[in-house]
Amino acid sequence: MDYAEMMHKKNNYALLLIIGTIVVGLIIAGVVVYPLYGSAVATTKEANQKSSELAALKDRKKILDGLKDKETELKKNADLVASALPEGKDVGGLFIQVNALATQNGGKVRSVTGGSTPSAASATGFGGIQKYVYSVPVSFANYSSLKSFINNSNNALRLLNIDDISINATDTGSMDVTMNVTTYARN
Repeated sequence: MDYAEMMHKKNNYALLLIIGTIVVGLIIAGVVVYPLYGSAVATTKEANQKSSELAALKDRKKILDGLKDKETELKKNADLVASALPEGKDVGGLFIQVNALATQNGGKVRSVTGGSTPSAASATGFGGIQKYVYSVPVSFANYSSLKSFINNSNNALRLLNIDDISINATDTGSMDVTMNVTTYARN
């Protein structure tokens, strides 16, 4: 074997070793790297999907936060409606309100009687609301006190309607007034 032949065999051996190393490297890449690459692609896809879901949830949260402000406002309005339309026959509440209104305007409520519903048909009106009519005798010092009472009754928290007024004036200028007051209550 001459030197050239020996070098040729060494080169062939080195070439086979290089080709073998490349083949083994490709096999390792196929067995290890390709699945890792597939896993990374799937993880990236899932992360993008979760990111878009998170963005959608943040938008919903903003909407819910806005509605929370509305909830507080609606609760206040519901309390106001509950005050204006109390549940059941509330003679005491009506007396307190009418007495306060009369006192602020120079009058004095002597009593509250009645509470009758005008008829069975109108007793259960819209939304289960009942109408009650009370007879309320009130004493006023003068005509201007009566006039102020009537004007200010429009600002009463509870829904009031003064239907019928009977006035007896005295020589001193004071007035004894009997009025039918219609109010409403929820069943």
